[in-house]
Amino acid sequence: MERTPAQAGRRSRLLASVASVGFAIADDDDDRRSMEKSVLTFTAVFTSVVVTPWTVFCYAVGRPVAAAIPTTYVVLTVLGLLLLRRTRSDVWLRGSQLTMFLLLPPLVHVALGGFVQSSAVILFSVAAPVGALSFTRVARPRVVFVVFTLIVVAMVPLEPILRAAVPPLDPVVVTVFFAVNIVSVSTIMFVAMASYVRSRDRLAAALADERDRTDRLLRNVLPDAIADRLVAGERPIADRYDRVGVLIADIVEFTSLSESVSAADLVHDLNDLLRDFDALAGRLGVTKVKTIGDAYLAISGGPSGAADLAALADLALGLRDIASTHAIGGRSGIRLRVGIDVGPVVAGVIGDSRFLWDVYGATVNTASRMQSTAPPGAVQMTDRVAAELGAVFEITERGVVEVKGLGPVHTSFLERRRTTGSATAPTADGPSGPDTPTARENPGRSR
Repeated sequence: MERTPAQAGRRSRLLASVASVGFAIADDDDDRRSMEKSVLTFTAVFTSVVVTPWTVFCYAVGRPVAAAIPTTYVVLTVLGLLLLRRTRSDVWLRGSQLTMFLLLPPLVHVALGGFVQSSAVILFSVAAPVGALSFTRVARPRVVFVVFTLIVVAMVPLEPILRAAVPPLDPVVVTVFFAVNIVSVSTIMFVAMASYVRSRDRLAAALADERDRTDRLLRNVLPDAIADRLVAGERPIADRYDRVGVLIADIVEFTSLSESVSAADLVHDLNDLLRDFDALAGRLGVTKVKTIGDAYLAISGGPSGAADLAALADLALGLRDIASTHAIGGRSGIRLRVGIDVGPVVAGVIGDSRFLWDVYGATVNTASRMQSTAPPGAVQMTDRVAAELGAVFEITERGVVEVKGLGPVHTSFLERRRTTGSATAPTADGPSGPDTPTARENPGRSR
């Protein structure tokens, strides 16, 4: 008859409650420890259930000494489980179970008169080496198996003595005992292994979930190609790329904004803005490297393949549009300064704990200068970038700008993607449109 879902649920809850009888809060941090304790408690409870009818049968056929031995096992197991429930420590239960599995079956063997008379009850002792492997912390489980083997071998020369000393049982009883012992031992081993496998699978699933969670976290801070190399154990990770597009965006007047907003509101609003930035970068295939405060650094090329400056330009324009629809601390219409350059960079992973994959070199520094010298709302780029984007985007020449550390640099502004019929030549005036300043707003430009 097939069990209903409710019956199956009750059975699962019963098994889970038995297996978790001795769990402590600290066990949550040690999945292997939880697995061992689960197998131990379940095996102890199930073995007590199995040997109880066997014990009653021994009393019934007039073998009280043989019956008293498994009775002792049941009593000590119950006491051990109560102690485990009270203290959450399974040290005594583990030690007592291993000792009783190893020694009590040979005592029953002796009490019933040898291998044949006891129907090979000594087979119960095989639970000791199995337990040493599955639920105890024996340093050398092989030693327990060797002891079990030596005990069995030692009983061989004693067989004639035991047969003579113990009155024989009825052959039918011996046969029944053989069947009971074989089924009982097999059942205990099967249930113990099933509990072990179930706990192992649960542990494996938990470890897989943890690996997936760690992998997701890792790929949130590193490009996929770098994360793969780090997971594979490669260290150090350092690369030189000949051509990478670098974009740096910064929020205009962010410092004054941050001083007038509560910490919670500032982090909330900034998180909303950067989340939208990340989503756009992901759609365009651009790699976000990091944020430093309100500054946003992204690249095209490097570990992700060839540099796509058009995607980087689309990102710059998209970031500007996204910022204009966001507010920080109630102040709407956020404006950005964006800088873009292209060229060689060095990239690598720094740190052993809170590690960071970062990019370095003159190209990064130049992109940073393009951002810091850009007027509010502008996307400023070097001639190297403008030369590649001119056929697809509308570009306004700014002229020569004095850049700290670089001297005079000729730059241009990125306006928008070209539409059919757009002019193809950049103008000499400053950038136009509501988001960019005019030449009069930038009196420092050179012609």
